[in-house]
Amino acid sequence: MNLLELGRDILNIFRPPSDESVSEWADHYRQIVGKSAPEPGPWHTDRAPYQKEIMDSFSQRGIHDIVVMSSAQMGKTDMIMNMMGRMMHLNPGPSLLVMPAEDDVANFSKERLTPTIEATPVLNEITFGGKNSTITQVNFNGGFISMTGAMSPGGLKSRPVENLFMDEVDGYPASAGVEGDPVSLARKRTQNFAFAKRVFTSTPTIKATSRIYREFLRGTQEEWEPTCKHCGKHSKVIFDDICFTKQETAENNGVKEYEVTSARWQCPKCKEFMEEWEVKRAHAEWVAYNPKALKRGIRSFHLNAFLSPWASWTDECKKFLDSKDDPEMLKTFYNLELGIPFEYRDTTAIPDALYMRREHYNAEVPNGVLVITIGIDTQGNRLEYEVKGWGRGEESWGLEYGVLPGRADEPEVWEMVDDLLDRQWHLENGRTMRAAVTFMDAGGNYWDDVMEQCYKRRHRHIYPIKGDNKDTGPLVRHTKNTGKGQNWFQLNVYVGKRAVLHNAGITEPGPRYMHFPDDEDKGYDEQYFRGLISEQVKLVKKKGVYVEEWVKIYNRNEALDVNNYARCAFKGFKINLDACEQKLYGEKKIQKADTSGKPKKPKGLISSGIRV
Repeated sequence: MNLLELGRDILNIFRPPSDESVSEWADHYRQIVGKSAPEPGPWHTDRAPYQKEIMDSFSQRGIHDIVVMSSAQMGKTDMIMNMMGRMMHLNPGPSLLVMPAEDDVANFSKERLTPTIEATPVLNEITFGGKNSTITQVNFNGGFISMTGAMSPGGLKSRPVENLFMDEVDGYPASAGVEGDPVSLARKRTQNFAFAKRVFTSTPTIKATSRIYREFLRGTQEEWEPTCKHCGKHSKVIFDDICFTKQETAENNGVKEYEVTSARWQCPKCKEFMEEWEVKRAHAEWVAYNPKALKRGIRSFHLNAFLSPWASWTDECKKFLDSKDDPEMLKTFYNLELGIPFEYRDTTAIPDALYMRREHYNAEVPNGVLVITIGIDTQGNRLEYEVKGWGRGEESWGLEYGVLPGRADEPEVWEMVDDLLDRQWHLENGRTMRAAVTFMDAGGNYWDDVMEQCYKRRHRHIYPIKGDNKDTGPLVRHTKNTGKGQNWFQLNVYVGKRAVLHNAGITEPGPRYMHFPDDEDKGYDEQYFRGLISEQVKLVKKKGVYVEEWVKIYNRNEALDVNNYARCAFKGFKINLDACEQKLYGEKKIQKADTSGKPKKPKGLISSGIRV
């Protein structure tokens, strides 16, 4: 190195931070590369103008925390990468990126960050072509980016950092090992830097426990608001103001399918309409609903899919129609499309209403039932069961709730189970049905007995089940005991319970409505309904963070469990309801009485969104 180069490097060390903003830097240097890049090539901030202010807040003096609560596919990760790139090039320092899991870190490093650095000459130069870097750490002149999963307490507690990037924080575990909240652990690593920058991004999850929602409320709560061409006022675009035309196109196995033919935005101030392309091209600006947070150095932003240049409004409206009758799918729509946290319905007042609405069945199996399933709960001295009938749209009919006395390791108990499996259930037209699938709880002290006895009866479609207490993942997952070839199923009981309680709150017959007989001999007494609504989700603080826990509000919860098992048995298999209907009722479709008293809507109609 000659004296001229040495002098230039010394000047670079003492050069003040550049005034070039993140968006300016990205437009100047950033190249979009990688297999998952939808639009490879030079970066253009004006492709999604809402990104500019979010990115530039990272280089804004006096701002320490930047929070982005957003729907999916809005460019959150790309904004983080632009912040990183500008920091590496113009204001280098020690930095940390936290993602939900180690696999996320590896995929991001190999598929996004490394290709971007290699394709951006100013970054490739300062990282020496990646020679001194690893999958979990990028080293460059004046700093580094360390990457870790939120489950790793070591990665969250090691050396201090000036820049903290926390991606998809609602996907973090409640605790990093036994050390506590990952967000709190990582935040502490920036406390030694007066001008630290902390970036939090995520799609939200459940309102009561959402980290990103909590961080969003701490900040300026900014919304991207286009200007109405009619009144000249700006307003945020929410689903409640999207008016769309839908056409019912088909019914697939009991589920209605729709085509959305048009969607427009109605200005909430002047009530005039604008087309999608007009809204997305209109002048827009960020409006803060909690501006006082700016003094504390916290800017927070909310984005939904209706603002994205990559999302179609008609597609978004169809996603709503496809999810509106299913609480888990509706939660996904709220989180991934609207970018807002979901709040489950309160069910505390339901038991009495359910008992009072019991109805008379004209037959043992009412018209509308196409499939019968059974759920069996295993207790220490008895089995409790429920037999349920299922129709289109997941409408259900309770057929019988009962108890089989004895233990699961006693032959007499299995003789009673056999009688239940063999029982013929009578329809009004004289035909009979048997249970198509039975799910039986194998947890507790009788795992081996239930596994063995169900295996012997596998030709009668009775399967052992075991609960998995998570709030994410599939409702029913098939597994196998490879040693003995025994099939069993793992149920996401929390997701299932939420669905049962949601269905119990539906008050009009139709999709997901729950019918119950008024015949006391069928077991549907007041105690049953208290047991059905026997649990609630409550907030519990653990290791410094609030988490949701299921707690009993009534001591006997077997009715909820067996109802959940019977529903999982129905949902866990692809059952051809058309074939079932033809077999049970012939060519003529089932005619159910319309008790709503409401006029039917025409097939083509205008609908507005849901108020959130």
